[in-house]
Amino acid sequence: MGKSQITFNKKERVKKKQLKKQQKQEKRELHKVDNNKGKTLEEMFVYVDEFGNLSNTPPERKYQFKEEDLLPPSAGEDEYEYGKVSYYNTEGHYGFIRNNITKQTVYFNDKLAGKTLQIDQQVKYKSIRTKQGDQISEVFINV
Repeated sequence: MGKSQITFNKKERVKKKQLKKQQKQEKRELHKVDNNKGKTLEEMFVYVDEFGNLSNTPPERKYQFKEEDLLPPSAGEDEYEYGKVSYYNTEGHYGFIRNNITKQTVYFNDKLAGKTLQIDQQVKYKSIRTKQGDQISEVFINV
């Protein structure tokens, strides 16, 4: 009588293949239960209350906007920042001012500043946000 042609490795490969097939089928069943297809739009809504909490039920009363909610936030328009000139390029007539508190640098140009500044000079300035970064809008020399 001859020996069986099915070896141990062949049996293991078949077992693994069947196990993968079974896992794939279980995943498919799980996705069928979990999918959002067929739900109405109202079932998919999530509501946010005035405190920022999420819920499935609509709020009991409509939020009334206050006048201060509609105004843009003020950026402290009259607040000046203090710093010193950390870099200055005499050929290009530009440089950077480093804030004393935050240690962030702000770009300035002689045309923007309206005056020529020197390295390590103490200044009082206002900055504006541009798409290139922060730039000086006003600068005063501290004495």
